[in-house]
Amino acid sequence: MTQTWVVDSNCFIHLGSMAPDTFVKDLAKILNKSNQMLYVTPGVHDEIRNVRFQKWSKRPNVLDEFKSLLTTVAIDDGQIKGLGQLIGEKASPQDVDLSLMVLASQLHRDGREVILVTDDFKMTTSGEKANLGYTTCPPSTFIQRLSSQSPSKKKGRMKSLSRRVRAAEMRYAISRVHQYDIQAKLTWMVDSLIEDRPQSERPISEDVAESNLKRALQRTLAGEQIKGNDMKRLGALPEICQPILSLDAHLSRLTSTNTSEQLRDAYDETLLLLSEVLEAIGLNLAPLDESAAELANSALSGYLYRTETALGLMAKMSGKRETARLHLSRALQSATLIDDSFAEMHAVYQLGLLAIASEKWERSARLFETADQQARLIFAPRLPYLVCAGISRHLLGEMDEAEQHIQDAQILVSADKNQAALQLMDLGEALLAIDQPGLALEVLDESMECALQIDSQEKLEILSEYILMANAAMTQTDMLQHEGLRTLLDGLNQLNSEEAEEFAKKIKAIEQRVDEHNQPFEETWKNWQPSSKLIPEAATLRVVRSEVDENQDTLVVVHHSELGSIGLWLPEGEWNVSSGHLLSFANTRVKLAQPTVELQEKHSIRGIVAVEDSTQLTFTAPSEDLIIENEG
Repeated sequence: MTQTWVVDSNCFIHLGSMAPDTFVKDLAKILNKSNQMLYVTPGVHDEIRNVRFQKWSKRPNVLDEFKSLLTTVAIDDGQIKGLGQLIGEKASPQDVDLSLMVLASQLHRDGREVILVTDDFKMTTSGEKANLGYTTCPPSTFIQRLSSQSPSKKKGRMKSLSRRVRAAEMRYAISRVHQYDIQAKLTWMVDSLIEDRPQSERPISEDVAESNLKRALQRTLAGEQIKGNDMKRLGALPEICQPILSLDAHLSRLTSTNTSEQLRDAYDETLLLLSEVLEAIGLNLAPLDESAAELANSALSGYLYRTETALGLMAKMSGKRETARLHLSRALQSATLIDDSFAEMHAVYQLGLLAIASEKWERSARLFETADQQARLIFAPRLPYLVCAGISRHLLGEMDEAEQHIQDAQILVSADKNQAALQLMDLGEALLAIDQPGLALEVLDESMECALQIDSQEKLEILSEYILMANAAMTQTDMLQHEGLRTLLDGLNQLNSEEAEEFAKKIKAIEQRVDEHNQPFEETWKNWQPSSKLIPEAATLRVVRSEVDENQDTLVVVHHSELGSIGLWLPEGEWNVSSGHLLSFANTRVKLAQPTVELQEKHSIRGIVAVEDSTQLTFTAPSEDLIIENEG
């Protein structure tokens, strides 16, 4: 179906500020060729009447240049007021915006595919509330989607314009972070980016002069010598942007293993430093013209991508998934500005894992499919993305799509069993860390099949422990929710009869250990005993999950390869504990009791442990690379 665009005033204002003098002609050819139309209301004419193209010779009026491409439809005042009342006075957008929403809804009812172009997120949420039927996207995505329909010669400059507009949208959204919660808006912006993502390699921008100047700024920040002429054109920008270097210096000092308290401190320090750096650069950029600010923000995007990704991973490792999602959404936005497919792929993958953790299967499917598209562009490993996309589509009930993803993944597994075993093992561990043991178990089974076929005893031993842990972490909900997934993932790999027999023996041995670990401890004690009586001093236990009850006490379920799973009651307080953390005991005393039937059934724990001195417990965050290299 041909798309119909309803365009708000802010989009024209962005174009007036940034569009090159070729834009309107390029746009006209795209619209004519594809039979698409741009709609506005008279209120838009009023709001942009004095807006001019800043980068054009003689700075012509935007409305005059666009008039031949616009279809203007007047909306009755009664309809505008009626929509405002439906939405509610406090939540309602301005009258001009309401008129555009009414127009978009009318066009939708006429059977058209209508997209309302706006960077005002209220127009999206209000339209959904009133069930108006249209979809929305920000101006940067509008330009990006049109660029995909443009001839190759013109595609580069439209892509470049899209990135500049996106940078402006991000700056504005982040500037309002203290006034309202921007997570939902960032999610919407990210979703608009991953929807209908082109799969062909991106063309090189034709704006060579701008690209060269950006690279010159990046080189001088890296300490390289640049041409005197470039240095003169950059003016004060190298000095203004200098504070950004402290971010990479700080990230290089982060370690991939921290106690939960150290991780929290590292997150706070990184966030504070980022705020100080952005404030220092922003204050000095403010007096400069917009082109200088655009150049600086584009050149600095790589630093911001790495920092936001590190913040996102630290938040994820601490179990703060919504905070992680906010940082990783920002990281993805920054990655699109540096046109770095590796960076985009990494950020989208992490967002996909968070979507799986929240059991938002439709979102996770689209995120992993986008990560797979990026991986194909740069010839990166695709197996984890295809498997996750297949799982997500299966849980949505979209069986054909799910099977296609697994068929594609099967080709990769057959080509390299060693890499498949490693990548599937890493994915299984990642799923355990986000408290999805049911999904982890199915993936780890496939990894074990590959490890058996290549006779890797080291991998088989590690996988046996992971599978044991996944079984211990399984709940009844996991077993019911993921029914049928085994049949789907069986398509990843094929075993001959001898291999199948050997695999069955290994699984049976693990199941025997699972049965043993499901039995409550026979010996318990009510008096304080040295912790070493229960847990060897050098032992490390892995956190399966943590829950806070109505009394604000925390139950932490931990797993040990010999002991099985036990529950620790921690007193009221803020415990920065998450699935995947490692627990070690120091010198303290414990009491041990049998679990209640409810706790035993829910968590498969063998006993409940009370700790005399909880300060002697050390929770360590799992190893995860916080330093994201710039691949661009």
